[in-house]
Amino acid sequence: MKKPKDLKRAKNVAFIVLTLFILFQTQDTVKGSTLFDLPLQMPANVNTPLVILQNMTSDSTIYANSTSARITVVDNIADLDVLEILNETDNAWQLQLLVYNDTNINRLANCTIWFHNGSASVQIRITGGNYSQMSGEPCNLVNSKIAITATTITQGTSCIHTFLKILHPETSTYFLYAITFEITS
Repeated sequence: MKKPKDLKRAKNVAFIVLTLFILFQTQDTVKGSTLFDLPLQMPANVNTPLVILQNMTSDSTIYANSTSARITVVDNIADLDVLEILNETDNAWQLQLLVYNDTNINRLANCTIWFHNGSASVQIRITGGNYSQMSGEPCNLVNSKIAITATTITQGTSCIHTFLKILHPETSTYFLYAITFEITS
């Protein structure tokens, strides 16, 4: 006498065999026509961004059609211009840096990142390995540059991952450009 477990297994095997038999038998009888053919290559238009980033140091890299950057600096630097932000239109824009992640910032004795264009607008400040400021006030984009000062307590690498928020004034329209600041020693 078969056990209920063996009977269940036999039913499952029979079901699978029957399903495969039906699937292969109907394969030749299915007919149809195409309603729409997609082309293999779609034309891609890449527009120039309205605001672009321009490198000001040799150890930094600009990515993604000049809309993201990795800024690498050595510790114990003072007032180093690392990035220029260029307006490619006649539109007015406002800028703001926002921290969204970091690694190993506890080794930073002091790190200040700011915009300047005749006047300074501090955006990020780290003192004794802790944030005292994670974003700044929006400022107008007029020949703007990003500068950094950094000193460290210990050897290693610290990263501050930010978004450069580029806002069209008096609207809710904005762009976010990813910028990573890497401080090494």
